[in-house]
Amino acid sequence: MKIEKNISLSNETTFRCGGRAAWFSAPENFAEFENLLKLHKGKLFVLGAGSKTLCPDSGFDGLVISTKNLKNITFENDLVVCDAGAKFCDLEKFCISHGLSGLEWSAAIPASVGGAAVMNAGAFGHDFFESVEKVEIFENGARKILQKNDIEYAYRKTSLLGKVVFRVWLALEKKSPKFVANEFDKFRQKKLSAQPVFYGSAGSIFKRTENVIPSKIIDKLGLKGVKIGGAEISTHHSGFIINTGNATAGDVIALIDLARKTVEENCGIRLENEVIIME
Repeated sequence: MKIEKNISLSNETTFRCGGRAAWFSAPENFAEFENLLKLHKGKLFVLGAGSKTLCPDSGFDGLVISTKNLKNITFENDLVVCDAGAKFCDLEKFCISHGLSGLEWSAAIPASVGGAAVMNAGAFGHDFFESVEKVEIFENGARKILQKNDIEYAYRKTSLLGKVVFRVWLALEKKSPKFVANEFDKFRQKKLSAQPVFYGSAGSIFKRTENVIPSKIIDKLGLKGVKIGGAEISTHHSGFIINTGNATAGDVIALIDLARKTVEENCGIRLENEVIIME
């Protein structure tokens, strides 16, 4: 198994900025993944597609294990089985090819299945756990399967946080490939028209609640378009912070802090990060 030293994580995250990992490995199979987890006793971070992750400019003083090579998608009985590193773009192709409906809302989301399971990714009023049936994790030195009822999940959070996901089983509805392709395309067009998808970002920065929509508050407070260094609160969607081309992780973090502080001071609301900042 290959373990590299001092690897930049800017190419491993969708913000396209950030520091370096002291050690980095992208196992080719689950045997290597499991061995790394068993052998490594120090600081550890398991990274999926990096679509909700930011590494500080100071870096991560430990081992980062990327699941990007663990990307098989197949059938097991009537369920779709996805390795943790499988990306939504590949899952979309699989769904269209086999005529499977239920994940059309995920079109153009740059996430991995493992990360989506941990964070209960979602969009347009839908979330991942609508389709999840069970999840295989690595815990206490062994692999085990959790049924959906074993997992607590809510808006953008689950009890899988802090656990290592290996595989996810999905229950999807059989439809015609043409229907599924059209539905994916509809959601893709919605996303392209509403969100700044052509810049480095991590999607929504703050979690919304039943009564709080962060983007509307941020917009109302006049923060749309505010910049710190190369980071900007998007003029296209105030819930996003984008990398305009030369942002540092420090720029992004400073802008997150500014938005949170401004909202708290003016509205008495403490916004909660949806983005994970590596520590």
